[in-house]
Amino acid sequence: MAALETALGRAQVLTELEDILPYGFDGTAALKQRPAAVVFPRTTEEVAHVLKVAREHRRAVVCRGNGTGLSGGSVPVSGAIVMALVKLDRILQLDTKNLTILVEAGVVTQQVYDAADAAGLFYPPDPGSMKISTIGGNVAENSGGLRGLKYGVTRDYVMGLEVVLADGSVCWLGSKCVKDVAGYNLRDLFIGSEGTLGVITRVLLKLLPKPAVRQTLLATFTAMDAAAETVSAIIAARIIPCYARVSRSHDDPLRGGFRARRTAA
Repeated sequence: MAALETALGRAQVLTELEDILPYGFDGTAALKQRPAAVVFPRTTEEVAHVLKVAREHRRAVVCRGNGTGLSGGSVPVSGAIVMALVKLDRILQLDTKNLTILVEAGVVTQQVYDAADAAGLFYPPDPGSMKISTIGGNVAENSGGLRGLKYGVTRDYVMGLEVVLADGSVCWLGSKCVKDVAGYNLRDLFIGSEGTLGVITRVLLKLLPKPAVRQTLLATFTAMDAAAETVSAIIAARIIPCYARVSRSHDDPLRGGFRARRTAA
């Protein structure tokens, strides 16, 4: 690990047991493994250097955002280096003319939504952990959320990616051009790959205009089947809600009833 400390600085490399233990698991129950070290690169160049050192010493590298995943994607294998990308946390460009935003992989999803919202725009993907999950993790896991019913998932909003491959080489996939159809679609290959093909360091995201109107409907039912059938009927009527949720309610007048909630936007 001396090579990593020399390249990144001692403060950006953790090796003590009490420091590395929290990076041995994510939100997945019962999955955990102790890494050999945890590194915190601040730039794409430092990410590339870590991968070169790991390749030279034949060490596995596992990427990590804020560790909110539920599929074990950021859980290290034995003896691996955990590369935490949370210090790549800059919003690099908000392009209101082309409806795009360019961010580093460690930017929190909520920050992307807030930046777009402040400019009168809308970033739809809303994983349940969006207040803490990172965009790099969202892309690696192809995260969705309740708004996915109407607007789709992360894949539908990624226009471009900067990735670092295992040999330390850096490449850009995609562009701001909507009709970018020439050649192999390597961008989509990386989305949902959980870090197995390379390290995502920057993401170019598509934004939408804000919905002109939003309306919320809350209905109470005495049976789950009736609530579920109502949600299906709404969609069959070609009214696609932003999200639809059926949940058990214990505080409504119909004791033990169910609530179906939808928001159209």
